[in-house]
Amino acid sequence: MTLSIGLIARTLNAPHLRGTGRYVQELLKNTGAGDGVRWTAFGGDPSQPFRVPACLQGRAEVFDFRGDRFHLWEQLGLPLRLRRGGIQLLHGAENTLPVWQPVPSVVTIHDTVLWAEAGQGMPNHRYLHNTQRLALRHCAHVITISESSRRDIAQRWPFLSDRLTVIPHGIADDFFGDLHAPLPAVLRKALGDSPYLLYLGGAQARKRFDWALELLARSGRDDLHLVACGFGAGTAPLDRIPESLRSRVHFAPFVEDGELVSLYRGAQAAIYPTLYEGFGFPAVEAQAAGTPVLFSPVSSLVDLVGPLAWTNEVEDFDGWLASLREVLALPAHARAERAAEGAAWARRFSWRRSVEAHFAVYREVIERTGKRR
Repeated sequence: MTLSIGLIARTLNAPHLRGTGRYVQELLKNTGAGDGVRWTAFGGDPSQPFRVPACLQGRAEVFDFRGDRFHLWEQLGLPLRLRRGGIQLLHGAENTLPVWQPVPSVVTIHDTVLWAEAGQGMPNHRYLHNTQRLALRHCAHVITISESSRRDIAQRWPFLSDRLTVIPHGIADDFFGDLHAPLPAVLRKALGDSPYLLYLGGAQARKRFDWALELLARSGRDDLHLVACGFGAGTAPLDRIPESLRSRVHFAPFVEDGELVSLYRGAQAAIYPTLYEGFGFPAVEAQAAGTPVLFSPVSSLVDLVGPLAWTNEVEDFDGWLASLREVLALPAHARAERAAEGAAWARRFSWRRSVEAHFAVYREVIERTGKRR
């Protein structure tokens, strides 16, 4: 039986893909002609590109709906489209769902950060804490991406405890290939032949950009630079960089997947000082690329400690600094051995395996809800 799945894919309907958009795109890209799945990918902004893969098994549908400031695209426009028939199940791949669900619905909640950060007085407080709570009560199943996120979801919404499945993310095939895309020209010019550290995370306080700056300052290497990823246009915190470091800190423009792999492979180490993650792509991606990565084993990251991971407690700066110096002093042969081990370890994170697990959830939900009807 061919499954007809509607997919909320607004994160593909944007100038650039970010974390959740990469997940949505991989679901579509890793669906083959023989899988028996036909997608309808829904976007909400006709003025922006819709970055569905060329190999899409199904169709793309972009429509706007007045009142999106009040979330009416999701809460009214989308359900009206679903009532037209033909779609057996809706997958809200971006953390949220409509309350009115004309077809059985599955949602991926990547983590609970959205809800933790949407406190009283925040613009989206009512939508997340009230509207989405009601939507979750109606949904047939919840997918999440790590055991850590599963525990957080079950604690916040106990009524979901028996409707939760953990399906880890995968790693893009680019990380295991031999192609080497050149770095963006602006970075090539800024770095020259200088060695560099790669910070991943952006401007959010829990990502701790200042921690990476302090590691650079105290590394004992005046030739070492820092490339910072994840900062959108106009958000680079230039005022937080000490004068003594400004010539050695560079903010990466948005990079395509191939450029990102090259950034990892060229780095002396990846610095990932986050305090919480639902999954933690950089912890795996760095190891897949053969690059040592420093992070603290918190939340989902406890499951991502592989052969190229150096871990220390969150506030143990001396431990972090000692790990960095150890990585910088690694002999070439030892680094090469661990790089091979890290790439082999990272292959367990397969997008194809992840997508097949999604299909199993869809089939189970369609069968279960069909019997009830």
